Order: sequence, then C-alpha cells, then structure tokens
Amino acid sequence: MKSVIRWAWLGAIAFGVVLVGAGGFMVMEGRAAHNDVRDTLAQERIISAEDADIPLAEVDSAAEAKAQADAIRSHVLESTGGKTYAELDRDDPARAVYLNSVTLRTALMESYLAFKVSDLVVGIGLIVALMGASHIALGVFLGLLVRSADREGSLQLKVATNP
Repeated sequence: MKSVIRWAWLGAIAFGVVLVGAGGFMVMEGRAAHNDVRDTLAQERIISAEDADIPLAEVDSAAEAKAQADAIRSHVLESTGGKTYAELDRDDPARAVYLNSVTLRTALMESYLAFKVSDLVVGIGLIVALMGASHIALGVFLGLLVRSADREGSLQLKVATNP
C-alpha cells in the first residue's frame, strides 16, 4: 500500500497529460470544422441583403449567415402577403418561391449551427485541457510532498482496521 501512495502522483500526471492531449485535439478539430464551414460558405459568394442586420457583407460567418437567412424570410413573407408555405393555396405560384426560400434559409442556418457547434467544441476542449493542466499541477505537488516526506522519513500510512 505504501508503494501505491508513493507512486500515485504519477497517475495524476499521466491522466493530466491525457486530458491536455484530448483538449488540444478538440480545439484543433473545432477550429478545423469552423474553417471548413467558413471556406465552404465563402465559396458560394453570398452577399447579404441591403436590409439585413449585417448589410452588404460577404456571408462567411455565423452572424452573417443568420442575418441573411432572416432577410430571406422577411423578403419571402413580403412576397406572399405574410403567408407561410402551409397557408398558401396549392396552386399559388408563390408556393414554389417560398419553398426555394426555405431551402436557402435551411442551408444558411445549418452553416450557422455548424459554426456554433465548432465554437462549442473549442470551448469544451479548452476546459478539458485546463482540467488536464490542473491534474498535472496536482500530481507534481503530490510528488513533491511524497519526495519531501521520503527524505524526512515521515511517510506513514495509517490504516483503520475493523475490530
């Protein structure tokens, strides 16, 4: 049992290294996903509408994608007199326009969601890496305590026994 206590600090350090590695991987993958979505969205060369929350901007970020999706919705509702797809008559030609707008808005909102998920992965990766760093610090501290106690000969294990 004494040897377990004497070397347990190495387990804390090893676990910390694993967490730092996992956190770093999550940050890298989250950033890579963010960049992939940005680049794919930029390839479409979408410019936001003049009346969008972010007017006349190249759509290559989460905020711009959401702003353009909202602008498309307001434009299509203007053209349909405020009616949604389900409220339009089946023979109404505006129904096809509305359906096209849903397709465009869905693609933009998927990009928006992908940006947000990649940001979440980066954030969680940072938290995991920080937890790993704290485990490493704890392991080093415990290792120093064990070494100090070994030098003084004061490392003792008190085990409670049942009568």
